[in-house]
Amino acid sequence: MISSCDSDLLDLESLTEPTDATFFSNEEELNLALTGVYNSLVWLGGYTLPVQVNMDNGATDIGLVRGGFTSFDELGAGSHSANSGGFLSTYTHMYRGIGRANSLINNLDRAAEVVPTDRLNQIKYEAIVLRAYYYHYLIFLFGDVPYTEDLIGNPLEALLPRVNKEEIIDTLLADLQEAAQNLPATPSEKNRVFRDVALTLHSRIALYAGRYREAVTSSQAVISGGNLTLHADYEELFTPQGEGSAEAIMAMPFMDGFGPLPQFPTAQGSRNYGAFSVVVPTQSMIDSYEATDGLPIDESTVYDPKKPFDNRDPRLKASIITPQSEWGGIIFESHPDSLEVRNVDGTIRGRNNDSRVVIWPAAFCGYLWKKYTNVESQLINRGWSDTDFILMRYAEALLNYAEAKIELNEIDASVHEALNRVRARAYGVSVAEIESYPAVSSMDQSFLRTLIKRERKVEFANEGFRLFDIRRWNIAEKVMAVVLYGRILDEANAQFVPSIDEDGFVSYAGIESQYDRNTDARFPNAIRVFNNPRDYLLPIPQAEIDTYRANGATITQNPGGY
Repeated sequence: MISSCDSDLLDLESLTEPTDATFFSNEEELNLALTGVYNSLVWLGGYTLPVQVNMDNGATDIGLVRGGFTSFDELGAGSHSANSGGFLSTYTHMYRGIGRANSLINNLDRAAEVVPTDRLNQIKYEAIVLRAYYYHYLIFLFGDVPYTEDLIGNPLEALLPRVNKEEIIDTLLADLQEAAQNLPATPSEKNRVFRDVALTLHSRIALYAGRYREAVTSSQAVISGGNLTLHADYEELFTPQGEGSAEAIMAMPFMDGFGPLPQFPTAQGSRNYGAFSVVVPTQSMIDSYEATDGLPIDESTVYDPKKPFDNRDPRLKASIITPQSEWGGIIFESHPDSLEVRNVDGTIRGRNNDSRVVIWPAAFCGYLWKKYTNVESQLINRGWSDTDFILMRYAEALLNYAEAKIELNEIDASVHEALNRVRARAYGVSVAEIESYPAVSSMDQSFLRTLIKRERKVEFANEGFRLFDIRRWNIAEKVMAVVLYGRILDEANAQFVPSIDEDGFVSYAGIESQYDRNTDARFPNAIRVFNNPRDYLLPIPQAEIDTYRANGATITQNPGGY
C-alpha cells in the first residue's frame, strides 16, 4: 500500500482535524477559532468553581476554604512556593488563551477575500479584547511576564524574556481603546465582547495600575453610553433568574450538558442538603457590611451585637446565609449547640449537619455564601449549577469611575451619583429616594477613600476582586496576617464591637473571646500568613524556570526567596 501511493504522502491532510495550512479560510472557521479564544474565559479550580472564587476565599480576608483551591489556599496560609501547581495552571491557562487569540489575529487575512471586512474587524477586535483580559490576570498576579502578539513557530521561540508590566499595560490600554472604537455598541449575541466590555476592562486595568485619568475616561464612556443598567434586585442577579441582565457585561457561561459545571451548591451550600460547605465567608466579611445608617458597625448607633444581623446593609443577607435565616425551606443554624435542624414551620427536620458538633467541618465560620449557591439545586441535592458566573458588570464601571475621580480629588456630583446608584440598588430603591438608603454627599477625599474600599468589598464579595484590591491598595500585609474568626456564639450577652479602620480592616484585638474560633488543624487556611513584600506577587512557576534552563535560556524569579 505504501509503495502504491508513495508519491502522495506529503499531500495527506486530516479529514477530521483542522490544520494550520488550510484553516482560517472562511467565516465558519474564523468563528470556530474565535470560540476557542472565548473558551479560556471558563477558568475553573477547586470543586470546579471559578478560580476567581478560589482567590477570594483562599487568599483574602473575606472567605475561607478547606483546601485544594488552585494553590490560592496555600497563598492564604503562607505555605505556597514556586512549585505550587495551581499557579502553574493559572499561568498556562492564560497563555493558552493568549496563544489562541494570537493565532486567530495573525491569520485573519487568509479569509479576506471571502469574509466581509466589517466581520473580519469585529472578530479581530473581540480577540484583541480577550487577549487583553487574559494578560491582565498575568500582570496583576505575577508582575512582569513574557509578552507577545506573534505566532510561536517552535517551542524555542516561546522562551521569551519577561517584559516590564508597565509596558504591557501601555499596550493593553491602547489595544482596548482601539477595540472600543471598532466594536459594536451592543453585543451581537449573548456573552459576546462589545464596546462596553473593552471600555470596562480598560477602566479596570487603568484603575489597578493607578492611571486614574484613563480610568475616568473609559468608565465615564460606559456610563454615558446608556446601554447598561443596574439589575433591580441585587440578590437575584446571581441566580438563574438574573441571567441575561443588562448589568452583566461579560460572563463565564455554563450550560447543562456542555462541559464541566461549577459545584457551587456542593462547595458553598448547606450540609443539610448534602453539601460540604468548604467555601465560607468570614466574620470580618460579615462585619464589613454597614449598618442601615450608612456607618460602619463600630460607629453606628443602630448596630447591636446582640442582634448582629438587624439594621444592616441588605447586601449582607443577599450575599450570605446567616444564622436563623430561611434557606431552602429550613432554618439555617450553625451554633455548636444546635444539634437538630428545623423546617420553616418550626417542626424538627432531623440531625443538624450544619453544626460542627454533628459533623466536624460544618459551616466553619458559622455562615454560608448565598451568592451563586443555587437554592433549586440544593432542594434536589444536586451538586452543580449552570448559572453563568459574571466576570464584568455595570456596577464595576460605576465604582471604577467613582474611585478614580476620588483619587484625582475631582469630587463632584457625578461621583456621588455613581456611588449612590450602587448603594440605592442594594436597598431596592431609586437613586433619587435618598430618604430610603444612606446616600453619600461628602466632599472629603479621605472619607470617600475609606468608603470606596468598604463599598467594593461588599458589592463584589465572592466575585474575585478582593485579592487585586488589597494588593493595589497596599493593605494586604495588614488584612491578611490574621486569624480568621467565626460568629458570635453568645449573642444574648454580646457587648463588644470590633474596630474598623480607614482601610476597612476589622480588628478583634482584646475581644477575641466573644467570637468563635474553630481551631481544627484540618483548616490551615484559617490562620493566615503574609510575607511582606514577597506575597504581593505570585512566584513564576518553577516548571517554567526549569523549562527555560533546560533549553539554554533564563527567566527570572520574583523576589522573596522562592
